[in-house]
Amino acid sequence: MKNFKILFFCLTLLCACEPKKKSQDKSETITFQYVNLPYNFEEPTEKYVLPDKLKEISGLSYFKNNQLVCVNDEVGKIFIYDINEKKIVDNIPFGKDGDYEGVEVVGDEVFVLKSNGKLKGFKIGEAFEREIDCSEPEVIEYEGLGYDPKSKRLLLVAKERVKSVDDKKMIYAYDFDRKVLFKHIAIPQEQVTDDANGKIFKPSGIAVHPKTGQTFIIASNGKKLLVLSEKGQKEALISLNPKIYRQPEGICFSPDGDLFISSEGKDGDGYILRFSKNKL
Repeated sequence: MKNFKILFFCLTLLCACEPKKKSQDKSETITFQYVNLPYNFEEPTEKYVLPDKLKEISGLSYFKNNQLVCVNDEVGKIFIYDINEKKIVDNIPFGKDGDYEGVEVVGDEVFVLKSNGKLKGFKIGEAFEREIDCSEPEVIEYEGLGYDPKSKRLLLVAKERVKSVDDKKMIYAYDFDRKVLFKHIAIPQEQVTDDANGKIFKPSGIAVHPKTGQTFIIASNGKKLLVLSEKGQKEALISLNPKIYRQPEGICFSPDGDLFISSEGKDGDGYILRFSKNKL
């Protein structure tokens, strides 16, 4: 009986010390799960070379009927680019020249983002406009504007934040109903680190996939594309070829899921790359 008690005590001690493998594995899976994306990032379906007016293209959004709304980061105009005609078919002034970093079409309203967080909303052909202040003391510069149709919120991504806050990358959301800006998704540094460019990741554009709800965040400085699930979990981190992506600043989707990425001209012409979905 004495030996049995000793054996029972040892078995109990071993069970208590055994690591909980199942919960640990589950946590690791949630942290990062790579998914296959239906785009070949090394082979664009098409390349649209832009005129001088859009050499400094800093953002784009899908408009309608194969047309994209583009913004030049120094000019207070939006440019309508037709991907079938491969040319600018209209340009519409909306304000003074300034540092414009993003544009997003929501219904019949166009929103343009300044780097300081000031938003200008207007309707083409109508005497309607409004201003929304999304400035934040902790944000040094915004450089991406998107829209989540499910939550009906604008998404703003910060290129840089005050270093004393933390080293996370931050996506902010603006709620139209409550008229408030709040922190939406915090991205830890390790989730944007790769072998090609290490920790460098300064977001320059953001877009939500119309079919999957995934959030795509592109970084010109760092040459990376981060993909988050609908719940904000990391699903993929793609290193972008600098020969293909000279200075990627804008990103958007067509309603059927084609991906568009714009690049500033730098020492050449600005351009837009189109990626159609691969046939699986």
